[in-house]
Amino acid sequence: MMQDDFNVMDLLDDDAWFEASARREESVDCEALAGYGWGSHLGAVMANPKGYSHFTELRSMVMQAWQQLVTEWDLGIGTEAAEVKGQELVMARLHQPEADIQETLMALLEAKLSKPQGEWEMTETVHTEIRAVFGKVLSQEDWKAIAESTRDSIYAQVLKQELFAVPQASVQSGLSH
Repeated sequence: MMQDDFNVMDLLDDDAWFEASARREESVDCEALAGYGWGSHLGAVMANPKGYSHFTELRSMVMQAWQQLVTEWDLGIGTEAAEVKGQELVMARLHQPEADIQETLMALLEAKLSKPQGEWEMTETVHTEIRAVFGKVLSQEDWKAIAESTRDSIYAQVLKQELFAVPQASVQSGLSH
């Protein structure tokens, strides 16, 4: 296979790669963290690569819904900060979700997996259900942290412009010549 044809996602279906990765980790006598930081969870991933694939599908759905929500807020230069902080908090809160949250997310994942590949769409209904999850798992402090990171990003951008501002007297004297 040529280097240009390589697709890292193909590794998810490669049992030999998972086995070789586990042997490498054991040979260095420590956790070899790379990519998603499987670390001590690599064995579980190897034992159930399909489950890991489903996890990545679910994570992708949740992050896509988060990204759409932030985009709708129309935050301009603060969008990236809100996305990053929100993703961090959402993933932390979903690390061990309550049973009702698990049921909701698993039902959404099962609906996606029941469709032939490429035929499932992130409908407004799916977005609405995932947004309801955000409302349940994110605390008021989490929402404030997202707002503060957005504010800080905008503030830094405005201050950066101060460096490029030309004093008003210089502009006026330049126009009179």
